[in-house]
Amino acid sequence: MKNTVYFLLLIATFISCNSLDNTSKSKIDFEGISENIKPGDNFFEHVNKVWLDSVVIADDQVGVGSYSFLNIPQKKLLENILIEVSAENHKKGSIEQMVGDFYTSGMDTININKRGFEPLKATFNKIDEINSVASLMVFVANEMSLGTQSIISMYVSSDNENSNVNMLHFGQSGLGLPDRDYYFKSDEATVAIQDAYKKYISTLFTLSDENEAESKAAIVYEIEKKLAVSHKTRIERRDIKANFNKINVIELSKNEPNIGWATLLKQLNLKADSIDIEQPNYYKELNSMLVSIPISNWKIYLKANTLSIYANILSKPFQNASFEYTKVLYGQDTQNTRAQLMVKKVDRQLGFALGQLYVKRYFNEDAKQRVLDLVNNLQKAFENRINQLDWMSDATKKQAKEKLYTITKKIGYPDVWRTYNANIEKDAYFENVVALNKNAYQYNIAKLNNPPNRDEWGTTPATVTAYYNPPLNEIVFPAGILQFPYFDITADDAVNYGGIGMVIGHELTHAFDDQGAQFDKDGNVKNWWTDEDYTKFKAKTQLMIDRYNSFTVLDSLKIKGALTVGENTADNGGIAIAYDAFKLTEQGKSDTKIQGFTPDQRFFLSIARIWRVKTRDAYLANYIKTNPHSPPIWRVNGPLMNFDPFYDAFNVQPGEKNYKTDAERIKIW
Repeated sequence: MKNTVYFLLLIATFISCNSLDNTSKSKIDFEGISENIKPGDNFFEHVNKVWLDSVVIADDQVGVGSYSFLNIPQKKLLENILIEVSAENHKKGSIEQMVGDFYTSGMDTININKRGFEPLKATFNKIDEINSVASLMVFVANEMSLGTQSIISMYVSSDNENSNVNMLHFGQSGLGLPDRDYYFKSDEATVAIQDAYKKYISTLFTLSDENEAESKAAIVYEIEKKLAVSHKTRIERRDIKANFNKINVIELSKNEPNIGWATLLKQLNLKADSIDIEQPNYYKELNSMLVSIPISNWKIYLKANTLSIYANILSKPFQNASFEYTKVLYGQDTQNTRAQLMVKKVDRQLGFALGQLYVKRYFNEDAKQRVLDLVNNLQKAFENRINQLDWMSDATKKQAKEKLYTITKKIGYPDVWRTYNANIEKDAYFENVVALNKNAYQYNIAKLNNPPNRDEWGTTPATVTAYYNPPLNEIVFPAGILQFPYFDITADDAVNYGGIGMVIGHELTHAFDDQGAQFDKDGNVKNWWTDEDYTKFKAKTQLMIDRYNSFTVLDSLKIKGALTVGENTADNGGIAIAYDAFKLTEQGKSDTKIQGFTPDQRFFLSIARIWRVKTRDAYLANYIKTNPHSPPIWRVNGPLMNFDPFYDAFNVQPGEKNYKTDAERIKIW
């Protein structure tokens, strides 16, 4: 799809960009280019190979670079804040008091180590008192009300059929390994992870003075393996309609009496006539297993689950046991420092309180308006691309454009900050965590049967990430990602459009990927396509699946095209939309070089740099098996082999490794 001059001029009249004088040298340099690697052979390595060969992953990390690993230096900024606020006394209940005292309590390792297993003794006593399936479910419900889940996973979110009201959703649960597939594979790497997990559970039992630790760990593993049989795969869970099953509670209680759904909801003080059972086979199997497995074994399972949930907030031996397992899983050599661990914990449990302090200290408010300008520009460019689609009818195009312009844009930080209702003390780390877990649970269930809170954010402001949320039809760009290499307010447009612009385009495209395309502009799962158009769309997404299935990572391990199709579609669309928007800027319309690179080349160089990441092999192997994103190299090379302007910018020729003919270049949006 190539823009005509008419459309470029038409849309350009609506766009005002803050470009630099492109004749001057930008402060954003592209150094370390590997000229011996042709752009058409491997553009990711053409740009990043020198860096990849020289950078060293810290012993206490699993990777280094941009995107999620940019959170490593981010955490240092948060640590600075926590050291500052924890050094002073603050008004009780203030955000400074809560984050400062929570941090202080977690840094008090002397007291934490002294307490050992003691904080969990009361919970173990409750487990020991279980003598029936009914009492087992009472325990499960009580723990849920404290914010911890085991065999039942519940959350409150909008009804897929009526996005104006929130309902209860229940998903598959009960496993300790990262994914159901880990229980059934027998390759050397997976067996090593299985063994490490069994040893971890056994060690936890030993540390809590439980006898026959190894045999108990084996019982736990076998229960989890039986539950895993009923689990849907990650690919199967991408099917929106198949994973939404609204069922009447009375009917469900009759069919699954051992779970006792009506009693469970009553104990949780939740009112609902119908609930969504996302994976019905799991709960059907759980209902059977509650009576087929002895209560004594279930009690062992619940103790293991409790230990695993709380291991990292108990004494050092429990923390060490947890690390030894994750070391095998992800390849990390040494543990994070206590301060690093506590920064993560504060951000996870008091993230919006800490986020307010972060924004005040580190966020440039000018960036918010500049990025909003980019979002608006990309929306216009996306509209233009929709208008030019040769496979979509005018009727569906009309619906697509309505959805596009209904998208809510959230940038930087929330307009309304979330508050926390928990008593935080300097000398009670375990109790603080429990109080915050309970508060999170209460916060979640308070949404039930109410309209969705459109001021709510699903990520903390300091986090380097971005997302699209289909039920609310919103895109979110927290303050954390509005920094180099994604965004620099002083950079030329090529760099910013190839950076945060690509991310913006990526999130916009999610509204129209294999999952987002099933939601209408109001966030309901509703078909807004003609049958013919949707058939064509599915065929194009299948091409994307087949292409990414062919990409190899770590010798013989291949990308799962069906798992990553949404993200791959968004990567391909994001680059195309960002490029079209860039071409409407003054720099995009010029040929003026900076550092010897044309504007188009700088755009693509920026794309390669925002995915500059190096990880440990163990981490990457787990990532390929469980993550819906392709690894960084294919987030660059995969989309660019489909994009005509990249070929023109770097004179990519037939015979080069990633060259595709016109017919082979996949274009959806």
